[in-house]
Amino acid sequence: MLDSLTLYFASAAMMAVMALLNFLTWRANKHTPGTMLYIFYPLVLFTALMSFALHGYVDNLITIILANSLWFSASIIHALAISQFLGYRGKEFRFFIIATLLCGALLMYFTVVDSSLRNRVLASDLQHISEALFLLYLFIRFARKPYPNGSIVYILILTIISSIFVGRAFLMEDVNNFTLLKENWFSVTLLVNGVIAPMFYTTGMALLCNERREQNLNQLTNKAQKDLEIRGLFLSTISHEIRTPLNGILGSAQLILNQSTDPRDKPYCEAIINSAESLNLLVDKVLDYASLDQHNEALYEEDVEFRTWLHNLCLLLSPLAEQKRLKFELIYNLPEQACYYCDQQKLRQIIINLVGNAIKFTDKGEVKIRVELLEERQLEHHIRISVIDSGPGIEDDEIEYLTEPYVQSSAGKEKGGTGLGLAITSRLLAKLGSQLDIISELDKGSSFSFDIVLALGELSLVEQRHQSKDYLTGLDVLLVEDLDLNQKIAIEFMADDEHKIKLARDGKSAIELMQTYHFDVVLLDMNLPDLTGQEVLKTLKGMEHKNQRTPVLAFTASLSPDEIKEYFALGIKDIVGKPIKQQKLRQALSDSQSSQAPSIAVELSDVLYDGTAADTLKSSFSEDEVSSIYNEFVLSARNKLIRAQQLLEEDKEQCIKLLHRQASTALQLGFNRYGNELKKIERRLLDNKPLKESLTEALVLWQSSLEQYLKYVRSELAS
Repeated sequence: MLDSLTLYFASAAMMAVMALLNFLTWRANKHTPGTMLYIFYPLVLFTALMSFALHGYVDNLITIILANSLWFSASIIHALAISQFLGYRGKEFRFFIIATLLCGALLMYFTVVDSSLRNRVLASDLQHISEALFLLYLFIRFARKPYPNGSIVYILILTIISSIFVGRAFLMEDVNNFTLLKENWFSVTLLVNGVIAPMFYTTGMALLCNERREQNLNQLTNKAQKDLEIRGLFLSTISHEIRTPLNGILGSAQLILNQSTDPRDKPYCEAIINSAESLNLLVDKVLDYASLDQHNEALYEEDVEFRTWLHNLCLLLSPLAEQKRLKFELIYNLPEQACYYCDQQKLRQIIINLVGNAIKFTDKGEVKIRVELLEERQLEHHIRISVIDSGPGIEDDEIEYLTEPYVQSSAGKEKGGTGLGLAITSRLLAKLGSQLDIISELDKGSSFSFDIVLALGELSLVEQRHQSKDYLTGLDVLLVEDLDLNQKIAIEFMADDEHKIKLARDGKSAIELMQTYHFDVVLLDMNLPDLTGQEVLKTLKGMEHKNQRTPVLAFTASLSPDEIKEYFALGIKDIVGKPIKQQKLRQALSDSQSSQAPSIAVELSDVLYDGTAADTLKSSFSEDEVSSIYNEFVLSARNKLIRAQQLLEEDKEQCIKLLHRQASTALQLGFNRYGNELKKIERRLLDNKPLKESLTEALVLWQSSLEQYLKYVRSELAS
């Protein structure tokens, strides 16, 4: 075996290293119980070893008593430090202290009264065994589950130590001062207890501290996540309740403003309306952003034929680009029949956000969506989707902060907005396991891209979907409509059927587009800001254009017998009445390509408010968007009627146009009786008939409609 003197020096060196490492562990974990006390354990052991070494040269009772007292003290410090770390205060620790004191008393007896080296070694062995058994009990009972890695290290070395000391206690023969240092059992215990054990103890304590720190971090993370979940759940739960009472506040304030004869009420009502409107705008984006904090929202994955899906999405977005005269292009570099299993709603929102931003900040040039295959695997494709624009570009030092909430680039501050669009996009990408990469060059443009792995879907489902259609798809459609709400609804409905849409907001733009492009069908609003639909058709008859044989569908809420007769006399193929119904629009577009007889019936119940109108809107818009649409109309309806009364004397033509827009929106939102009344007033003005008190009566009718709407809102809130 190794020389005992060499083992003493090796043990002393290991104690010094252990003390240093324990000190560093304490520095990194100052608030962890037991780590500071653990520093003193190797220091006291080191002093005990030096005392034993001194006893070899100075053989007297003081040195042997001092050395053993220090050794036993180190054992108590060790047990106390581990107990503090584990937060243990049980009776077993007291039993261990009693056992140590008894072993100390026996050692003192066999040192002073009945001098016996073998018995002194036995007393020391019993103390070491009691220490090892106590610590084994702690780690097996209390530390094994919360600190598995550190416990393995301690349990292993403590098992070895207890086995060796049990073996020495029962198997070592009688020894004296001359034969002790040559005894193999003495060398083995010194090697294990003085050299090997300190390495294990130091490693074990470091692992325990790391696991404790990891637990603390996990607890903080879980608490933070739970707080986010609670906040997200709270916001998602009350989002509807926030908006519904808000509608009630706005409507009630409108009623008070309309009915009160006290002029002092007016500024207070207007303050309520303005404040409520500001609150409504504020909560829109905040609710969208906050709802993403709920990590338990499952992905809703389904099979998607990717080329068709992207094409439909581009149909929805292209009118926005055309309004700014931007070139809008889809560059598709995936297999033609690629079908993926993915959460198309989240992916759709991401692309719409990115393209919407690109169009918003690009004043000339182009916006492109590029889709490319990075890697083809057996059951999945790794693809990259990029949105590229020729906008003003972004400063390098601004790029890294753009995905933070409420942060905007210099260009963003000029264009306006909440600064939440890219933050929401980044959160959605994180849910899909991706991230947003931004590359930009000033005055040349920007690229926003993300890589995503999509599982291959079932192509058979796509085939079944195509075979099930009994209506036409993929038509080139010119939509001529000036009202934003009707534009959005019509584009959403037609994009579902893969129609390619170009948008014109007035008659002049419609004429220019019909001179430039050929269309399969034209949807023409009959009352535009600059020209009527009749004037557009008469102008086209006297000029060359590319749509001489293209069927025109009247897109209107004006459906009196005389008006219908006039529409057909002008060569209109069919009439799509407002409010817009998807099935009627779909049928009219299909019939326009055949000799099918027109069907113009639009059934509207004669009620103050029709709740089914909101359900129709919800098929194209989110609940928050529908709420915003209603809020905007409710807030402005009274003022626009008053404005119409003023225009009646000042500018009759503008009055007619204002009434037409209000009637169309009212009918689309379910205010049927009010909308029809406005259409009647519009017709009387067009026929130059006297109005008498029609506008005043319409104002009264609006108040009744508003009361009915508020009653409906309250019933929805109660349910």
